[in-house]
Amino acid sequence: MNVRTRTVAAGAIGIAVLALTTPAARAVDENTNEAAGVICGTDRASGLAVATARARDCATALQVARAFTRTWNSGGEGATTVHAAGSAWNCQEQPGTLNPYQECIETSRTGRWITLTS
Repeated sequence: MNVRTRTVAAGAIGIAVLALTTPAARAVDENTNEAAGVICGTDRASGLAVATARARDCATALQVARAFTRTWNSGGEGATTVHAAGSAWNCQEQPGTLNPYQECIETSRTGRWITLTS
């Protein structure tokens, strides 16, 4: 195995590791210029950023985003209810200062929410 082959193999492994890791949650500055929560990562199907209030809710937020995107991609329009992470979530488009965004709020009134933004 020559140096070039080893370099390409090492690079491919590094890219695979980066692709499989979940991005670290970080502060978000959504359309309102206010700290609105944390970005949990990107919904793979839509390419939209997924955010929620607390980093500990990121796994749930990504599950809700995935469920919403499936509904949205299958022709769902307007407000919709999705079931994910053991709960029902009401989702709909909200006007933003710069761009509209999708918001899902847990129906059991726990105060948990997620947003999908471009």
